[in-house]
Amino acid sequence: MKYCSTEFDEVLGNIEHYQLYPEMKPWVGCEYAASRIKVLVIGESHYLDVGSTYHHNPQEWYAGVTVSDKEDNGWIKTRNIISNGIKSKWKSKSKTIYRNIEKALFESEADFHPSSSAFSRIAFLNFFQRPAEQTGKSIKVSQLDADVSKSVVGQVAKAIAPEIIIFTSSLAYRHAKRSGLLAEFDAQSIKYTRTPHPGMPWWNRISKVYGNRTGKQHFVDFVNSVVKTEA
Repeated sequence: MKYCSTEFDEVLGNIEHYQLYPEMKPWVGCEYAASRIKVLVIGESHYLDVGSTYHHNPQEWYAGVTVSDKEDNGWIKTRNIISNGIKSKWKSKSKTIYRNIEKALFESEADFHPSSSAFSRIAFLNFFQRPAEQTGKSIKVSQLDADVSKSVVGQVAKAIAPEIIIFTSSLAYRHAKRSGLLAEFDAQSIKYTRTPHPGMPWWNRISKVYGNRTGKQHFVDFVNSVVKTEA
């Protein structure tokens, strides 16, 4: 069964970073273009297997590192990661982020149906375009990381034209704001917000930051607010 669309690949293929690392092209669901509300969810970063160091130097990474011969290159294949998760119904512990995002989408008032994956109707990519140095930890963000991430994510947004963007990483959101990327989204009339990481405890804990709601409730309420605006 097909879950991922290649409809936007011609334009996405013009992005220089994806010419170096086509494995990192964003996930775009096969029904994204027909969705009532076009949602782009942004995570933090990929990471590689314990012991890998070929991604540690930002200058070398963005100049282009050969990854085809690396045993863990599948760890940066965004589309394969999500496709495999859909097929396995997110059974792996490493897929908690995707499983919780999907549950939140099903609970929203947008047109997501439990009979099929919610990821068939949304787009997803990680904000930082270099894997984190330490497996399972946040990336140490260099200025080059920040600059490339702003450029790539900005180009992706223009290519696939989401109506709303949800950052599921505070670190990514801070750098998007600091770099001026959020101002670009404002100019494009894209609505956006941030939530805690869906795999972390704050996703299910009430926080003043989210109006005395859980991160999940904030996610659902944000989607619903846009649905009502568009109705």
